[in-house]
Amino acid sequence: MSSSFHASTVDWLGGWIAAGQVKPGQTIKVEADLGEQLGVSRTVIREAIKTLVAKGMLEVGPKVGTRVLPVRRWNLFDPQVVGWLSRSGLPENFVDDLLDLRRTIEPMAVRWACERATADQVQAIRLAYHALERAVDSGADYNRADQFFHECILAASHNQFIEQMVPALGALLAVSFEVSAADPDELRRTLPIHKDIAEAIAARDATRGVWACMTLIDNADLAIKRFYPDVMAGRTDNAGKAGNRRF
Repeated sequence: MSSSFHASTVDWLGGWIAAGQVKPGQTIKVEADLGEQLGVSRTVIREAIKTLVAKGMLEVGPKVGTRVLPVRRWNLFDPQVVGWLSRSGLPENFVDDLLDLRRTIEPMAVRWACERATADQVQAIRLAYHALERAVDSGADYNRADQFFHECILAASHNQFIEQMVPALGALLAVSFEVSAADPDELRRTLPIHKDIAEAIAARDATRGVWACMTLIDNADLAIKRFYPDVMAGRTDNAGKAGNRRF
């Protein structure tokens, strides 16, 4: 039960901060006030704050109290942090920076996958593509299938730094996919590009694979610029509505 309270409290506080309820540089309520509001003990609040300090969202000091740090100090490779930001409506510059990150990492990951992927990994990428194809036809969770396809490629790069970043990159990719997929024609339009990437990796054709990957990201950029305001509008309307909650 204590672990459940801790997880729920961390989630509430993280979402509350990410929604902008407390601005960077401001201090949050004292432990007793938060504990009373959430219906948990001071110990639970204290441990939750420690978790958010570790994520770079808060700092604690004897003279400053518990203060919110700027977003640039947050661990943006932490999937939970990305989730909280996404839940509240991502700033457009965040999505732009995410596209820059994709352009930096994914084409090289595709190139290395062309050169280094094992036979099993090539097969996994093919299967992931077929799952993507079925998702388009069936209306299933395309975003999750898309995310898995890209995660398979990142893993096949055989770069230990990229491999360790896969969980975080997966969460970041999910944000990009959700926004770009708001274009109703985007899914079928980009499916052949995904196929090109999968076939290029199977054929060990790095030039074709990198070109297809860059084309895919450029398409996502265009779709995001068109549909970003509509996708984020619903989330922004709900931002800041972290009401009184008891666990």
